Amino acid sequence: MELYILDDQFRRVEVFEKYESLIWAERFNSLGDFRLTVQATDENRKILLEGVRLALRGSWRVMEIETVQDSTDSEGKAILTATGPSLEYLLTQRVVRYSLSDTLDTKWVISDTAPATIARTIFENICVLGLLSSNDVIPYIDQDSTFFPTDTIDEPTDLIDYEMEPMTLYDAEKRLCDVYDMGFRLIRNYDESELWFDIYMGSDRTSQQTDYPAVIFSQGLDNLQNTSQLTTKTQYKNVAIVISPVGVRTVYAPDVSSSVSGFDRRVMVVTASDITDASSSVANARMDQRGAEALGQSRKFSGFDGEINQNAQYVYQVDYFLGDLVELRNTLGTKTVVKVTEQIFVSDKEGDRSYPTLEIRRFVTPGSWDDATADLVWDSAPSSNTWDDGL
Repeated sequence: MELYILDDQFRRVEVFEKYESLIWAERFNSLGDFRLTVQATDENRKILLEGVRLALRGSWRVMEIETVQDSTDSEGKAILTATGPSLEYLLTQRVVRYSLSDTLDTKWVISDTAPATIARTIFENICVLGLLSSNDVIPYIDQDSTFFPTDTIDEPTDLIDYEMEPMTLYDAEKRLCDVYDMGFRLIRNYDESELWFDIYMGSDRTSQQTDYPAVIFSQGLDNLQNTSQLTTKTQYKNVAIVISPVGVRTVYAPDVSSSVSGFDRRVMVVTASDITDASSSVANARMDQRGAEALGQSRKFSGFDGEINQNAQYVYQVDYFLGDLVELRNTLGTKTVVKVTEQIFVSDKEGDRSYPTLEIRRFVTPGSWDDATADLVWDSAPSSNTWDDGL
């Protein structure tokens, strides 16, 4: 894998090839990171300094060296290990607040606005317009990004009120994106000294659509190997009891009904002592939003890791991107719709390889409506359960 050293204007100035191993991870809506291990030579010590930025061939993300460790491995060889986050870490270094001079109202509220618009607005105000300080402006930002294919997954259309206590811009973006399954990225436009910030949804690349060729991972198709799956509901809640001075609201997760009960009912308490609106409709709407945000942080997790065969037909950022929905198929033919939430590149003594992390969005039961391909039509016979290829 070709690793590049970047200058202060995000241009490649040097190819860095003499490394022992590299792990490079970029993610849909959270910080990416990297780990680079090299021989501890004087030359490498001079190059791999804190603050140096790196790029990888085949990726638009930028990583920055945050920590450099000089040590000795189990064989007594001196090694240098550099680690750090992706460029989105800059969002952790900016504060979200409407004003630094207003000491009475510390909360920033954006009302009656779609979630993606809110996410873009808070970034623009802080990092482009310098709402709090001109020193917060991120250099080289160009907001007219047309770099990626048009998303086919629609942005959420709900008009919401989003309340932000003083917090980091990263936390404000991530909290909102987690609830509405949106991604965010701060990427480099090759050597053009431009950075682009995007809020994005991804595209549907399953067999249920016709906009793009379907992307199907399966051991049976010989394009997936060394698979593992993790499913947990340790943090899972599906009911939020929101308590405020003006009332109580019960909010349900999108995947359950209001009748959820017994062993299936998993309740959390959300204290909203700041909601004191005299209007019950306003207070209820704010409590409902607060409950939805809390439940968005308490979902079940079902993740799937699989190493893509290096001779596979699917290429990252050509055939699929972060945020896209793709398909997994097991040996029994069962389909699972999954979202690409992470792409990991690894280079070491065993060679170069890359693989996605896929989070399960839904299972598709064989013989169901979802199991049909997108170019087929349901037979008009009222009692029929067969598929007709006719147009």
